[in-house]
Amino acid sequence: MKRSRKVSLVVMGLTPLFISACDDTQKSRQEFTSVDACAQAGVPASSCQAAHDKALAESSVDAPHFNTLQDCAAQYEDSTCDENIDANGNSFWIPGMNGFLIARVIRDGVTSYFPAGPIFRKRDLSDYSPRFGGIYANSGSGGWGKVSSDEVAGEGDTISRGGFGGDEGHGS
Repeated sequence: MKRSRKVSLVVMGLTPLFISACDDTQKSRQEFTSVDACAQAGVPASSCQAAHDKALAESSVDAPHFNTLQDCAAQYEDSTCDENIDANGNSFWIPGMNGFLIARVIRDGVTSYFPAGPIFRKRDLSDYSPRFGGIYANSGSGGWGKVSSDEVAGEGDTISRGGFGGDEGHGS
């Protein structure tokens, strides 16, 4: 292989690295227990309502499922555990939603907010987010929790760039 061809291949291989190093996108997410608390934190009320409504609609699917009330109550307050019936008529128990996550993406000076899923409060007072792989790290601390640049902050992250259709993101 010629030397110039090797150099071209190296440059092509490094181009994505150079481009991503110039990306000034900031991603974060925060937990809220109500639409009012979300709006009081400076998030547009319509974005708060959309995130809450989507989390509520998805909570029965995203929530941990248990065979009995006792199993649910072992990890979550029994007063929050609700019985549900699946399509086959089988009974199962899930904890009630305690809050919701909203993602914030700041790109080129434009701030957008996206629904990021439900939160469930465990007996030990930790907050569980099925969408982010377990215990939500910022539970109880308040403020925006920074998200690594390669982690998706919210479902609308790709949509805000115009990909995959839809208009989940609500800019402010």
